[in-house]
Amino acid sequence: MGWARTRLAVAVAASVVDAFPDGVWFVGLAPIMDPALVAPAIAWALGVREVGAEPLVERIQAFLRDKVLLLVLDNFEHVLPASPLVAEILRACPRTKVLVTSRAVLRVSGEHDFLVPPLALPDLARLPPLERMAKCEAVQLFVQRAVAAKADFALTEANAVAVTSICHRLDGLPLAIELAAARVGHLPPMALLARLERRLPLLIGGPRDQPVRLQTMRNAISWSYDLLDANEQRLFRRLSVFNAAFSLEAAEAVAAIGHDLDIDTLEGMASLLDKSLLHQVDQPSGEPHFTMLETVREFGLEQLEAYDELQSTRGRHAAHYLALAEAAELRLRGREHGARLAQLQAEHDNLRAALTWTVEATEPSETGGRLAAALQWFWCLRGHFSEGRN
Repeated sequence: MGWARTRLAVAVAASVVDAFPDGVWFVGLAPIMDPALVAPAIAWALGVREVGAEPLVERIQAFLRDKVLLLVLDNFEHVLPASPLVAEILRACPRTKVLVTSRAVLRVSGEHDFLVPPLALPDLARLPPLERMAKCEAVQLFVQRAVAAKADFALTEANAVAVTSICHRLDGLPLAIELAAARVGHLPPMALLARLERRLPLLIGGPRDQPVRLQTMRNAISWSYDLLDANEQRLFRRLSVFNAAFSLEAAEAVAAIGHDLDIDTLEGMASLLDKSLLHQVDQPSGEPHFTMLETVREFGLEQLEAYDELQSTRGRHAAHYLALAEAAELRLRGREHGARLAQLQAEHDNLRAALTWTVEATEPSETGGRLAAALQWFWCLRGHFSEGRN
């Protein structure tokens, strides 16, 4: 998250420093909560001082106007109302370039958005040889941090599968991998993997010299969650009930119910996408689907339970997928059977989740029986015999 973006920005700045005769200037904005203080922070970093009644922004522009330099603004997400300042600087100082790290896009003219992806992961189904696995980004980071926690730690044939599985369970997120690897001094990889069913309680204990938001994974995600407005927070936590990719239609059915969500679902999801709390995934049908990283989803479910919305949201989730399954079942024996089978296969994980929840619910319901009945042809035609029997 913030860890990865900052280090990437520093690395990029270091690699292009020769292209900027007037240097690279770094402005850390994480401690600043008031957007009005962004200009003073930039001025301080540049060595620009206020003089008389002249506006500080004009002083900054005068300093930058004839210079060829790179200005790095780090952690901009919580001061987004100051975004027009960046556009003003760029318009007045055409030879200045600005590199911004943020969990949300600035939405200013000339902005080029680059999404920082999670670290590369080996294929669990076809693990490469140990030597190649050790060069994989996620595994490499885990080993580096594990060695820092336990000097004699090494990646071996015996622990390689566990280490790789840990990196997968943590979605390739650098901070999560760092926090997990720091546990190796007390928990070997196999024991660590076994405790990752719930990630957030385990991913704590970051360096005390780091900002509080980077000392636990929950704090890091909470930092982004707290930047959302009340409607976006409500939408985010309700969407966490999906444990696989979901469509816009499903989101509207499950999350945008009643009159307590005063926001257009698509608009709200676009905001969550911009803030990297949702991700869009390609589907063969071309219809957009969305998903959450598992670590982020776990935080969302905690919030859903804290607001006493978990049972009601799961109920709407089950009702939506029951309706989908029953509508598809009617067409499985007709001309549309191929398309309906593909639809059910694409939604299989969400259908499983809905069925599991109805079976485990404390209040009896006919939803589980109806859902199982609607899925029986799908199970037979797609070879899910054991699952159907269970």
